[in-house]
Amino acid sequence: MLSQRIRVFHAVASALSFSRAAEELSISQPGVSFHIKAMEREYGVSLFERVGKKLYLTDAGLTLQAYVQRLSLLEEEARVAIEELKGLESGALAVAASATIGIYLLPEVVGEFRKRYPGIKVSLRVGNKRHTIERLLNNEVDFGLCAAPVLDATLIGEPYLDDELVVIVSPAHRFAREPVVYPGELRRETFLVRESGSGTQELMEERLAQLGVEPADTMQLGSTEAIKQAVAANLGISIASRYSVEAELAGGRIRTANVPALKFERRLLLLHHKDKRLSKIATAFRLVLQEVSVRQAIRAGLGDEAAAIPPVR
Repeated sequence: MLSQRIRVFHAVASALSFSRAAEELSISQPGVSFHIKAMEREYGVSLFERVGKKLYLTDAGLTLQAYVQRLSLLEEEARVAIEELKGLESGALAVAASATIGIYLLPEVVGEFRKRYPGIKVSLRVGNKRHTIERLLNNEVDFGLCAAPVLDATLIGEPYLDDELVVIVSPAHRFAREPVVYPGELRRETFLVRESGSGTQELMEERLAQLGVEPADTMQLGSTEAIKQAVAANLGISIASRYSVEAELAGGRIRTANVPALKFERRLLLLHHKDKRLSKIATAFRLVLQEVSVRQAIRAGLGDEAAAIPPVR
């Protein structure tokens, strides 16, 4: 779609070398020079200047480069859109998710999606909430999933699942046997916490501050899995998504403590950038996510079919 002249300029501007651009485009170096000179005559400005042995873009060249980069992105987007018309036989989808969603919920969704569309390559990038939002804002992924709230106005969010955060303890911990645990009792405990930027960690810190509770000690661990192992070993207590502890609760390795002051729900969101067109592949993934979310909510005892996100209209 882009003219040969624009392609030549883009190659030279990227490599800042006529010879490397010629090699990349499989044309002669005089051919590269011909196209650049023709553009400079057309615009009436110099696009490149040579200082010593190095090639640099002029101010006009830098301005043109910005527009050409946008044209290149549009060309790629158009190519993808045309490919989609052939059906969902090939393509790629990138999804970012916070740790709880990426580790305990999305694998089931991706597995179902791959079963239906085996030709689609899915890239799943798991981090914390902050990393997920950054990847969306940098246009590195098609979708992001994390817990509410998300306040950035450039992102569009819709409900995915409702999640209950529970206090988890070792079966040997005294909280496992107490019918109710009051806020004052938390001050004697070691809290096992995630890294800064974790949505679960932010919620826990906010709630403890509201209660005026400062734990006796904290121990920072790098993942929910590490926290669960430490809780099972009775090294401390923590707060976790019910989805992340289904297996351990069923197996009796950990228990939930009844701490009404720390029992609360949050909403998990499916996010995309407001300026990003949802491809046919992305729309298909969104539909699979909706279907699987119904099973996940029912299995965790956190809802019925009404808990799923609403259908696409």
